[in-house]
Amino acid sequence: MTDRSDRDRLWNHFINSPPADAKNDLTPHIESAPEGRVYPVQSASDDPDTMSQTIKELGQWLGVNLVGIAAVDPSLQPEVSSEGEGDTDEEGGQSQQLPFGIVCVVHSDHDPEVSKGLGGQKGTQLDAVVIHHLRAYILELGYRASFSDLDPVAVAEAAELGRRDQSGRFIAAAGKKGSYAVLSHVLSTDLPMAPDGRLIAA
Repeated sequence: MTDRSDRDRLWNHFINSPPADAKNDLTPHIESAPEGRVYPVQSASDDPDTMSQTIKELGQWLGVNLVGIAAVDPSLQPEVSSEGEGDTDEEGGQSQQLPFGIVCVVHSDHDPEVSKGLGGQKGTQLDAVVIHHLRAYILELGYRASFSDLDPVAVAEAAELGRRDQSGRFIAAAGKKGSYAVLSHVLSTDLPMAPDGRLIAA
């Protein structure tokens, strides 16, 4: 079957040509949106399994294909202050660690590392939107949630969503044949959850 990009010039532009004006690309604006405040009253479920299932179902309802949750070794856990705005409290308060990492996976017909057009980046944009919503939801539940520098592939592997291939790219275990697995940034949180798979260790 011939790819539509091979016969439709406008479609090819939509999939493969980067925006002439970076302001037309929504993804970086979503990813750089300021983090909201933690709601002062915690209202999450007392059952970690229920909370994990809620986060996964919410992510899938918002449009991603997979959501993985992994526990993180204490030596790798990011830290936030009591206000959620840095590693140390302005008044010398104790930093708190975020023991869980959440990552979302979208199956894409196009490789976002190659297809730089607005259409080719659809999976990346969807990941950014959904992980932003999950962060906001967790903050509204009264728990900390911040984007971290943890490796998304390592988190997805630990959550048993798939594996890293020889080139270092992630291959989803439940992926559609011929599709690309697009990973979100890792959302680190202290929301009590039941993690999937194994611990992410140093």
